Amino acid sequence: MLRIITCRRFRRNRRGISNVIVVALSLVIILAIVSNLVLWNYEMNEVDWEKMKESISITNVEDGIYSSWFVAQSEYEVTLGSRTDGGYTGTQTIDSNYEVFSETAEGGNGETLIDAESFEGTWTPEDWSATGNWAKESNYAHDGMFSADFDGWSGGTSGLLTSPSMDCLDSDAIYVNFWWNDRALDNNDFTLEYYNGSTWNPHQDLNQVESGNGWHYYTENITDSQYFVSDFQIRWVANYLLSGESAQVDEVTVTKDTDVSSSYFLDISGPFMINLDAYPVEDIRTVEIHLRFRTDDSAENWILKAYNWASSTYSNIGFNSTEGYTPTMGWDYYAVNLTDVWQNYVLGDGTIDVKLVDEGGDSSQTVVRIDFLGVRVKMYGTRWTFKNVGGLTVHLVSLWITNSTEHQRIDIEIYMNSAETVSYLRDDISLPTGGYTTKVVTERGNTAVYSGN
Repeated sequence: MLRIITCRRFRRNRRGISNVIVVALSLVIILAIVSNLVLWNYEMNEVDWEKMKESISITNVEDGIYSSWFVAQSEYEVTLGSRTDGGYTGTQTIDSNYEVFSETAEGGNGETLIDAESFEGTWTPEDWSATGNWAKESNYAHDGMFSADFDGWSGGTSGLLTSPSMDCLDSDAIYVNFWWNDRALDNNDFTLEYYNGSTWNPHQDLNQVESGNGWHYYTENITDSQYFVSDFQIRWVANYLLSGESAQVDEVTVTKDTDVSSSYFLDISGPFMINLDAYPVEDIRTVEIHLRFRTDDSAENWILKAYNWASSTYSNIGFNSTEGYTPTMGWDYYAVNLTDVWQNYVLGDGTIDVKLVDEGGDSSQTVVRIDFLGVRVKMYGTRWTFKNVGGLTVHLVSLWITNSTEHQRIDIEIYMNSAETVSYLRDDISLPTGGYTTKVVTERGNTAVYSGN
């Protein structure tokens, strides 16, 4: 009897242990499932979070790959007009350095009244007068060793620099040209006045014409008949200059014209060399000419041309624009594209001869400042610029180019860190004509789209 009871208890205990094991295993399985669910959910959230945080943009797409600039390596040839300041090196880079040219008259009866006075001799020059702090000094000079200099004082001081009397009674036009130097000047500190035979007339606040420390060129064609008198004069007025402020004048030229039928012209040209070793002819799509310049006359049109070796003449036939450019009297950009006729203008050694000319003579003598003049070639191919504007590293895997008739996919392999900008070149791909859309795709599936023409 005892044995039977003991066996039954053992069987009950064994069933109890089995139940415990089953429950424990069930808990383990449930825990594993829940853990996997939590991990899967976390991983999905992580992927979604990364995808949301990833951000890429296409900032620019260029149809063609451009060469570096080819600039003038020698002085320009002036066929009509004159070079008044600077050198060709000032036209090699867009900066504060430039070369200055002036139109000259064809016809007319001109007379020089003051011939490039640069204050190198006795102070004051003959028939000139000066008051206040005006003096001949060598601390600043635009030409030679000296200039007419006015220095301010701590309490403020003023003074006049006055030209000789000039007979302009028979004039049709008076041309005033000079260089002046700004050293910490403010408006109304340095002014120009003209004498009409009876009255000095305030004419120009020079600091409002062109400001900023350094030398500035002033030129004017006077056609106001009140100054066509026998004793015309000009003077520079320093108005209450303080310590640390100063003004200088140099290279003063005054001429008169007694024939209104005279016309003024400028015609300059120079050779540029395209490196055909680096940019083979067969890879060139076209050639471009770029000019940054400034004039003091907004009524005259200017034209870029090149020497056509086939017709043996300067021409712009076949350029994308043949109308020329009318400046605004500020710093202007003027560019032309030689389209598919560029080979008519480029010799086998890469020489291209560029010309800048006015559209036709007029009665105003125009001064032209050239800050940059250069030539570059446009190659076949396409350049994309990508920017990673998100906080994660991105992996770009494909490009698409589409329009109404074409759908092109290109595999790429680009990694970009956060805030990085990358330029991507493909010389084997050209954009379609007309409107198009290009799209870049990341490994996480994000896209950026750019539309162009």
